[in-house]
Amino acid sequence: MQSINYHDYDVFYKTSGNPEKPCIVCLHPAFGDHQTLNDQLDTLSESYFLISLDMLGHGLTQPTSTPDQIDVTIEHIRGILDQYQIKTCHLMGVSLGSLIAQGFAKKYPQYTLSVTVVGGYSIHKNNQSLKKAQNREIFSWLFLLVFNMNGFRKYIAKRSTYQPHAYKKFLKSALAFTRKSIVYLQGMGKLFEDSSDPVPYPLFLVYGDHDLPIALEHGREWAQLEPNAEISIINDAGHCANMEQPQKFNQVYLQFLENLDLPLNR
Repeated sequence: MQSINYHDYDVFYKTSGNPEKPCIVCLHPAFGDHQTLNDQLDTLSESYFLISLDMLGHGLTQPTSTPDQIDVTIEHIRGILDQYQIKTCHLMGVSLGSLIAQGFAKKYPQYTLSVTVVGGYSIHKNNQSLKKAQNREIFSWLFLLVFNMNGFRKYIAKRSTYQPHAYKKFLKSALAFTRKSIVYLQGMGKLFEDSSDPVPYPLFLVYGDHDLPIALEHGREWAQLEPNAEISIINDAGHCANMEQPQKFNQVYLQFLENLDLPLNR
């Protein structure tokens, strides 16, 4: 693990591959950390340089005190890219990570080669029903969060995965998430900006066939709304398809990247 300092706290991240190759920034789901993306860092690094950071309150990124919230991850990404003098990148995010990826692409389109969303939803379009469902879900686990942190982590891991092996990995990645970490998630709302305009970047949407029906429905509708989008549904996978079926996910993701007619990142 490496780190950069931002606003007097350290942001930790992991890299894999050669920095001279095209870059992929990988963003983990809420409550987990960079470990949820290890199957991508281990496999895709032959052709790409991968960066996977721990967002505020997740993994090793644990400020003692800061007013920053999760939306500042956009600036953390920019700082890491600048440190390596990387001018463009692909962004791949899982669930919450996919919202950050879209937020980065909105603020820094000049850096963005493509955005891949795993189990997430649009920050721009047709997202009201999913946001309401998410708020109901948050209310349902408040008791566990306050009185049983280990129970909360197990509940989140169960809700986020379909395969037993993925459940174990997710639970391990959630060990550093604490009650204090919830405060940082309040910045999620700052990422949303309604827009009817098509996104200017290639967009790849990936869902597990056992994700929530409302998520699958949104994904299919989203793919119809964006002329630059394509969608893939991965069998025998839940919300975190990259963890549940890593071989299949890596295959379809590499195919998506290889089909893009883009220059290198330098």
